[in-house]
Amino acid sequence: MFSKTKSPEAKSPKTQSPETKQNTAYNNTETSPLKPTKSLPSASRQSASVIGSNTQVHGDINSDEDLTIEGQVIGIVTCKQHTVTLGSDGNLHGDAYAHTLRVSGKVEGNLVALHKAIVHEGADVSGTITTPCLVLEDGSIFQGNIDMNPNNDIFTNIFTSQQQKNTTTKTSGDQTHTDVANEKEDTARVTDAESNPTNASGAN
Repeated sequence: MFSKTKSPEAKSPKTQSPETKQNTAYNNTETSPLKPTKSLPSASRQSASVIGSNTQVHGDINSDEDLTIEGQVIGIVTCKQHTVTLGSDGNLHGDAYAHTLRVSGKVEGNLVALHKAIVHEGADVSGTITTPCLVLEDGSIFQGNIDMNPNNDIFTNIFTSQQQKNTTTKTSGDQTHTDVANEKEDTARVTDAESNPTNASGAN
């Protein structure tokens, strides 16, 4: 009389259709945490300092990394083991000492490059360039002297023995100051010795 066939809605909860299993797998994939990506080591990126186009520096600069100048610098720039780059809008009033020099702006001073100096198109340099390798591109302006002797004493004085020279100068300066002080002290003693007999005879 009555049919015992179960309706489709009364399926056992233990059985799932293939479509349901696929959706479940997709949902599990979405909720799984993403693995963090490893960033490149910082050592692979070479550090550099930049003086912006709206920045003016009055004073000497000593850098132990690559230096790019886009603004104005009045002073001495020292970057012995790295590269100094002067941008097209950069302006340097003073000397520059570097391993490599790349100039695209205006310089009024002496340039000393231990390895190489490049004066790019549009640059305006007035002064002396000392380097064993010099590149002057077409369209650049240069007024001054060029010294390309690789055995120039300036390389030894600036890049190797500058610290020793400064130490020697400081020591000799201190010694001179001490000698002057001793001389003044000796003069004062002689003056006192000469004045004492006079005072004694006047008392008699």
